Amino acid sequence: MKTRTASAKNTAPVQGMLKQLRVSVSDTHVLAFDNVDTRFNDCVNWRVLENGKRTLFSTRTYEHFAEVKAVMLATIECCQARATPSDVSRLACAQAVIKALDACPSFAALATHPGRIA
Repeated sequence: MKTRTASAKNTAPVQGMLKQLRVSVSDTHVLAFDNVDTRFNDCVNWRVLENGKRTLFSTRTYEHFAEVKAVMLATIECCQARATPSDVSRLACAQAVIKALDACPSFAALATHPGRIA
C-alpha cells in the first residue's frame, strides 16, 4: 500500500491566519499572539512581555479574543488591592493591554494596530 504525503505545492497559506501577531501596547509592553485565526477570532498561546520579560501568558489552545480580554480584566481586578512588586507589574501590564484591546474589537482589527511589530 502506497502512503500519500503532502507536497509543498498543496500547502498554501490560509487566508486570515497569522503565524505571529505582536503589538507594542506601551513603551515597555509587547503583546504577542501565536497562530492567530482572524476568521474565527482566536489564537493559540499569547503572552505579554515587559521589557522583554514574560509577565502574563496563556498556553491555551483556541483562546478567543473575548477570553483574552476577560483575563486582562480579571488580572486588573485581582491585582488592584495588592502591593507586591509582582502584582504591581501584572497590574501595569494588564492595564496597558486592556487599552489596546478596548480600541480593537477583534484580532483582525488588532492586526492593523499602529503599534504592530513586523
